[in-house]
Amino acid sequence: MLAVSGVVMYMIGTGANIAFPGVLLQQLRQPGSVLKLTLEHESWIASILGLALISGILVAPFMMQRLGRRLSNMLSTLPSLAGWALMVAAKDPTALLISRSLQGFGMGVQAAAAPISIAEYSAPRHRGAFLATIAFSFATGMLIAHIFGTILFWRQAALACGSFYVLSLILISLSPETPPYLASVGKFEDCRKTFRWLRGSDDESEKELEVMLNSQKKKTIVSPEVSKIKYYMNIVMSPGFYKPTVIMMFMFVLFQISGMTVVPSYTVPMMNEVSGGHIESYTSMLMVDIVRFATAVLSCVVVNKFNRRTVLFFGIYVSVVSLLLTSILLYVRDFGYLPEKYKWIPVIPTLVYIFGKTIGILPIPWAIAGEIFPLAYRSLGSGISGMFLSLMFFVVVKTAPTSFRQIGVKGTFCLYGLCIALCGAFLYYLLPETKGKTLYEIECHFKGVKDTKGNVEEKDRMLEKVEEG
Repeated sequence: MLAVSGVVMYMIGTGANIAFPGVLLQQLRQPGSVLKLTLEHESWIASILGLALISGILVAPFMMQRLGRRLSNMLSTLPSLAGWALMVAAKDPTALLISRSLQGFGMGVQAAAAPISIAEYSAPRHRGAFLATIAFSFATGMLIAHIFGTILFWRQAALACGSFYVLSLILISLSPETPPYLASVGKFEDCRKTFRWLRGSDDESEKELEVMLNSQKKKTIVSPEVSKIKYYMNIVMSPGFYKPTVIMMFMFVLFQISGMTVVPSYTVPMMNEVSGGHIESYTSMLMVDIVRFATAVLSCVVVNKFNRRTVLFFGIYVSVVSLLLTSILLYVRDFGYLPEKYKWIPVIPTLVYIFGKTIGILPIPWAIAGEIFPLAYRSLGSGISGMFLSLMFFVVVKTAPTSFRQIGVKGTFCLYGLCIALCGAFLYYLLPETKGKTLYEIECHFKGVKDTKGNVEEKDRMLEKVEEG
């Protein structure tokens, strides 16, 4: 819990980053606001995180491979802190855009590093719950940003939200490096010490440790010298790389097209249309945040108890049905078939949609991202799949205002529902079950290796033969 807590604090800050435009833009629209924004400014302030994420994700694989998970996590807090500090002092739209870009860069590094770090710290039986804390952290950060933005002036709210990165930096500095990374760079004794500090020294943990160490020792002994081009071509052609990468591309497209980042950024105008003006805007925003937060807490238990596929497809089913139902009710209301006193009814399936995407679509992609890549390709694979996360973030959030204006919330919800169903159909055939498996067993699945139990004695004999040869 100590090792994971620093990443959790960072992800709370990430949730605040995503949700902050929802209150920032509302305050800046008020008469007498110091900063005057155009509609174009507003859409860029909400969406520029997606573009900035790309730059962070591009450097993340190199940072994680060269500097390690711990130092990468620590360094990622610095641009985010700088971004919040600049926002507090901002006097024009340009300063706001630069501050959001700095936040996005830090988020990009962390988006690649967070699930990997948590997965490598965690034992298989607890890994689901710890990875689900990413979803919990997002929801907590969104709720906190909206609460601060409701009761505080936006500069004070920005200062409060930025404080989570200070806590993150302190907690990460108290945590060790992850054992798999230490093993991958040949620091086997440090790996043993850290692994036992994290997991104890029971028989099951010791077996997992020896399997991991032997697999890395074997790679160190038998790896031939090859050119960089051939090395990367071998990676790209490896089933252990391209299969997880394709799966994660679909997972992150699903994550974004479900409205995961659109809803926090445009909660107030969206809920105002859904409720037909019958519920006060900030009240409906906090209703969404509370449902999301409560569901995220529940997901920490659900993800650890049930199969990953079960939770994901349950969330997809609930989200698709509730989005389409909301869309139908809004069309019916527009045609005048809903009595005046019942025009708020579409709020109910909308809240069910928030529940569905938070219980399954929010936590599972991050859980899978931490588990699915083999150790040798983990940094590179997370970076490439993270590019899709960033691009989809920008595309979905940037086009949301136009979509709301042109086809309304009802049309946008209908479009999102159909896209979620399409991604879900692909993942139904592509995604394996990873619950309860060690990271080594998952790696063997994608490589097509049948002996996933990691017979330590057999591996030792193989290593001895290699050394003798």
